[in-house]
Amino acid sequence: MAPRPGGICGAKTRQGGSCGQSAMPNGRCRFHGGLSTGPRTPEGLERLRAARTVHGSRGRKGRELRALVQALRAEARRVCEAV
Repeated sequence: MAPRPGGICGAKTRQGGSCGQSAMPNGRCRFHGGLSTGPRTPEGLERLRAARTVHGSRGRKGRELRALVQALRAEARRVCEAV
């Protein structure tokens, strides 16, 4: 068998042996931390901040909708109390 370019993953299994997968440059396989951990440079972090999106009820539209519903409930409560 030919030697692997990155060696063998240095992670230990639950049985005490080594993982046995091909390692990436940091000495771990893709399952044990060999893949990217995210941007590190200021430019990469800035791109991440710019691309970050908020969706669902946590976005601006969701907050506006909750405020509208809260105002309508308060108005309905006032009308019901007046009757």
